[in-house]
Amino acid sequence: MSGRKPFEQALDHMHWCDQCNVPLIAGTCGACGREGRAVPLSPPGDVRPCSPFERGILHELLTKSYGADPLGDRIVLLNKIPGDDKVDEVIVDGMTIAVVSYDLVDGAYKLDLRPDGAKILLPHATKRIVTVDVPREKHLNGKGISGRAVTGCTPDIRKGDVVLIKAGETFTGFGIARADSDGLANPAENTIKIRKIGGGTRRLNDRISTLDDAAAANEARLRVMEKDAINTIRGVTGQRRDLPVTVSFSGGKDSLVIMWIARKAVKKLTAFFVDTGLEFPETVAFVEQFTRDSGIELKIERAGRAFDENFPSFGPPAKDFRWCCKVCKLGPITSFLSAGETITIDGKRRYESFQRGGINAVERNPFVPGQTSVFPIRDWRALEVWLYIRLERLPYNPLYDQGFERIGCWLCPSALQAEYVRMRELHPEKYCEWQERLHAWARESGLPPEYVDLGFWRWKAHPNKMLNIARERGIPLKPARTGKKMALDIIRGVSPCTAGGYSIEGVLSLEGRAPDAAVNETLKTIGKPTYSEDLDMTLVRAKKGTAKLFAGGQIYASADDRDQALALFEDTVKQVLRASLCARCMICVKACPRRAIKVDRAGGIRVDETRCDQCGKCTRGCVVARYYDKLTVKTGKSPQNIS
Repeated sequence: MSGRKPFEQALDHMHWCDQCNVPLIAGTCGACGREGRAVPLSPPGDVRPCSPFERGILHELLTKSYGADPLGDRIVLLNKIPGDDKVDEVIVDGMTIAVVSYDLVDGAYKLDLRPDGAKILLPHATKRIVTVDVPREKHLNGKGISGRAVTGCTPDIRKGDVVLIKAGETFTGFGIARADSDGLANPAENTIKIRKIGGGTRRLNDRISTLDDAAAANEARLRVMEKDAINTIRGVTGQRRDLPVTVSFSGGKDSLVIMWIARKAVKKLTAFFVDTGLEFPETVAFVEQFTRDSGIELKIERAGRAFDENFPSFGPPAKDFRWCCKVCKLGPITSFLSAGETITIDGKRRYESFQRGGINAVERNPFVPGQTSVFPIRDWRALEVWLYIRLERLPYNPLYDQGFERIGCWLCPSALQAEYVRMRELHPEKYCEWQERLHAWARESGLPPEYVDLGFWRWKAHPNKMLNIARERGIPLKPARTGKKMALDIIRGVSPCTAGGYSIEGVLSLEGRAPDAAVNETLKTIGKPTYSEDLDMTLVRAKKGTAKLFAGGQIYASADDRDQALALFEDTVKQVLRASLCARCMICVKACPRRAIKVDRAGGIRVDETRCDQCGKCTRGCVVARYYDKLTVKTGKSPQNIS
C-alpha cells in the first residue's frame, strides 16, 4: 500500500456486557453499569449485525456440517476480514466461534470453526465427531495423531472435513480428517491433524438479547456521537450561512443516518440522489419513499443511457478502472451542483475501504468545483450505524436483509462475487442481460467464458488470489486480440536526443480516432497546436517542450528534462483519447476555473484558447485521461526505459 496505513486507528477489540449479553461501543454498559469484557477483533474491526439472509447461511452450514445450530435467536455479529471474497468472523455472546467465507472457485460458502465454536458446538452436534484416546499432558496442537488413538467416529466424515474431537468429557477440540470415516482408525497412518485441543468448556449465555436491547444499552454513547456529528455540520454550515446545504442520499445505511442527523443540525436542506441507470429497483423505491414520508425535498439526477453508450469504448468497468463512476455518477453530480458553491453532507466512513481510510472531516471535491464535502460520521463503525438506526427506529433499504453488506450499482465490479451471485437470485433478468454482454465482450477479446464466470473481468491488474486461480485452471488473462481496444507501442523510450534534452516516441493505434480538428481542440489544453497539411502533422508547442502528432498515429515528444519529456508524451496521448472517446459527462467543463471549455451536442470538446491557461484541471477530471493506461494495450518498451 505504498506505506499508507488507512486503518492505523482501527481497534483490535470491542467490548461485550456478559450481564446484559449485548455488544458495547464503549467500555461500560449503559443498561447495567458494568464494565464490558474485551473481545479481540481482526482489523479493521468494522463489525456489523448478521442479516437474516446471512443468518440463514450460517444455520445451513452448521446443520449440514454438524447436525445442530444451537445459536437460536441470539445477536450474531459479523466482522469483515481480508480474504479472496466475502470473509467474516462470526461473533456470538462475545465469542468468535467461526469464520464464514465464500469460495470463488466452488461458488459456495464454507465454515471454518474457531476453538470457542468447537467447544460450544460439540454438546449439540450429531455429525463429524471423532472420539480419541490421547494423553492430556502432551502438547498436540498442530500435530497429527495416529489412527490407533481413534476410538470412534460418526459415519459421515470425508477426507478434508473439519471434525469435532472429543477426548473424555472436558478435553475437546477440532481438527482435520485425513481419511474418510472408515479409514480414521487405521493404525499405520496419522489420520487426524489436531488444530486445537484442550481442557475447559464454553457455553452460551443464558440470556438471549436483541439488537433493540443493544441499542438501549449503548444509547448514551450514541447520543454523544450524534451530538458530535451535529456540531461538525453546524460548524461548517455556520461559517457560510449563504451557501445551500445538500445531502448525498444514496439509499444506503450510512447516507440514511447522515440524512437523519443533518435534519437535526440544519433547518433547510435538499437531498440529492444520482440514478446511474444501474441502481437496484429496491434502492430507488426506498429513496423516494423515505424522503416522501419524511417531508424531505429530493432532487434526482439521472445518467440515462450513459453506461450503455460508453461501454463499447471502455469495456466492462473494473475495481481499478471505474470509469462508470465518473460517467454515470460524477457527471450528473456536477450538472446538479453547477449553479455555484454548495455544502454537501456525506455519509462516507473511513472503515468502509482502504481508499476511504484517510478522509478528513471536511474536504473540497477536486472534481466538482465549488463543492465542500462534510463527513460527520467518518469515524463511525458499521455496528454504531446500525444501532443508531435501531435507536431512532428508522426504516432502511430492504436489500440489507437480503445479504448485501454494502449497496450500490447492481453490476458494480467492487461488489463481492458472493453479492453478485445473490443479485442473480433476486434479479435474474438483469443478471442474464449483463452476463450476455460480458460474454460477448470476452469473445471479441479472445477470452474464455471462465474469465467472466469466475469474475476476472472485475480487475484490469489482477491480484494474487486471481492470478493463482488463473494458473491453476489455465485461464489466459490477456486478450488474444484487441478488437476495438487501443494499443500504445513505445518505439523508443525516454532517451537523450541529438538536439539536446530528451525525447520519447511511440505509436497510438486507435480505431475511430477523432478528426484532426477535434484533436487540436483538446491539444490546446497543453499548448499551442499548429496543423501542417503538407506534412499531415500537428506540432504542439507546450510549456514542457514540443510534441508532434502524425497521421499514422506516431507521437513524438521532446523536452529539456527527462521527466518533462515523458509527461508531455503522456499528456499528448491523453488529449487524443479525450477527443476520440469523449463521454459527454461535462466534468471537464465544470472543472475549468476559467470557463474555457464547452462540449457540443455531438460530444465535441471546444477550447477557448484566449481563456485557457493550460492548468490541466480539465484533464485531471476526465475519465478517459484518468484511465488512459487502462484503455490502451501496451506493446513494445516501457515509457520509462531509456533506449
